[in-house]
Amino acid sequence: MNKIGLSLDYSNICKDYNTVYLDRDNTDRETFECMNKVMEWFKPLLLELLEEFKYNLYRLNQEKKLKPEEIVQKRFFFYSLEKEIIAQTFILKSDDIVYESLADWAVSDTQNILIQNDDEGEGLYFYFTENSTIHHWLLEKFKAYSIDIIPFDKK
Repeated sequence: MNKIGLSLDYSNICKDYNTVYLDRDNTDRETFECMNKVMEWFKPLLLELLEEFKYNLYRLNQEKKLKPEEIVQKRFFFYSLEKEIIAQTFILKSDDIVYESLADWAVSDTQNILIQNDDEGEGLYFYFTENSTIHHWLLEKFKAYSIDIIPFDKK
């Protein structure tokens, strides 16, 4: 029941942008195209996760099901010099349990996944139960990318 994560930097998906990070307010062609490429890469992955594992999408401590468009937005993925970034956590799950906090989710033994944005807009974090079906599925999906295995922080 140990929770761990995978960290995926956007530089795995595209490399042709002119800033240190992908600023969602930046309108230069290369940066704009790269941001679109990241979102175009993520949406089918999300849809496949939802379908493959019969998951629904939620915010961490809410009961209302969300549509994929709620997560596939620039404000979730990318930093803004003007607006900064809001740390967000989404959960993909098939059960009816509402997790009030990250610590609450961490002690659960359900097979679901948390997806968080990076507070600097440089990538995504995927958290799950170590050695679970979802763990192995994600490792297979990300085998062509440079990913880091990271511990789960309950804060």
